[in-house]
Amino acid sequence: MADWTVIYRGPMTRSALVVLVPVAEPFVEMLRRRHDPMFGRGVPAHVTVLHPFRPVVDEATAAAVERLARSLDAFTAMFARVGQFPGSVVFLEPEPVHRFKDLTAVTVEAFPDCPPYGGAFTDPHPHLTVGNRVDEPTAEYIETTLRPSLPIDFRVDRLTLLVEDDDGQWTVDRSWPLRVPC
Repeated sequence: MADWTVIYRGPMTRSALVVLVPVAEPFVEMLRRRHDPMFGRGVPAHVTVLHPFRPVVDEATAAAVERLARSLDAFTAMFARVGQFPGSVVFLEPEPVHRFKDLTAVTVEAFPDCPPYGGAFTDPHPHLTVGNRVDEPTAEYIETTLRPSLPIDFRVDRLTLLVEDDDGQWTVDRSWPLRVPC
């Protein structure tokens, strides 16, 4: 399994706050490698919390994310369903979906200057992209291939900052643990 604890400190042009899902990698890696261009740019399996985030994450911003993460309870989730968005995006849908929507909402509340997807979607749908811009037969193939692997259980226990460098490659910068409920 990949270790996503790499620290990147070079120049960046964009960033995102995400929930990494390394336990899903064995089930989605081959499909993402072939059908999700972001795989080739270094983006690991994840559910987006807030993108785009700030282009520069200074220490004050990092401290604000840390405070936010410490105020949020970790939780257990699963992928139990394959879905599709218009434009032939195939994804795994996390459950409970409301927990991910709440995670995005409180993050936007803390960082109102960073609307999700630049404001393109008023109510973004949490997901793990497996295929992007695929034709219908490919979308059906991805869904048929994934279905026997479901459900995939995972723990949401940290927020992770992904950063894009000037060459368009994404790396993990740092992460902040969520609060462990009593």
